[in-house]
Amino acid sequence: MIELTISEDGKNVYADLNENGSIDAGDRTVIGNANPNFTFGWNNTVNYKNWDLSMFLTGAFGMDRLNLVRYAMSTSISDASFINTKEAYEYNWDVNPENAKFASLLNGGTNYANSTQWVENASYVRLANLSLGYTFPKSKTKFADIRLSVSCQNLFTITKYKGMDPTASAFTDDSSKSVDVSSGVDIGGYPTPRTFTFGIKMNF
Repeated sequence: MIELTISEDGKNVYADLNENGSIDAGDRTVIGNANPNFTFGWNNTVNYKNWDLSMFLTGAFGMDRLNLVRYAMSTSISDASFINTKEAYEYNWDVNPENAKFASLLNGGTNYANSTQWVENASYVRLANLSLGYTFPKSKTKFADIRLSVSCQNLFTITKYKGMDPTASAFTDDSSKSVDVSSGVDIGGYPTPRTFTFGIKMNF
């Protein structure tokens, strides 16, 4: 990927790919890859006496996402010109020019949303389900086998992605764009919730 840097006067620096001396449409290029190079899933169940424990791990590697939510929260792009992320404030050129990762908000520099600054590694490993159960046998209860269980979905996710969820589905109000087209763009897709489930099962 082409790395974006900050100039001495606090502006974003973009690559002049067509070498015509200016940044224009001819400098556009393909960046990132929304499709993972490798995906996996692992499901396992362990039984010990009357206990049972099952888990389901899933993950994907080698995919990128364009984090437009982070872009909107870290730049001044609307009439409501507020910086909403701690990172963008602490490493903004106006506040911290020596360690700046974000361009100045005061010099009128251009900040393109579709740049390598906002394309992030979205590889992840997730514990999608963890379930623990205990069965009281009919020989003890005298009327049925009773299994009590507790399970959690989306217990944790390991990822370097800075958005809310590396797997959240993108949405668009443009009916001409399919899910495949927008799958690598994070514009506020609802994250996968963490849920807890308690259960009781009777086998007469």
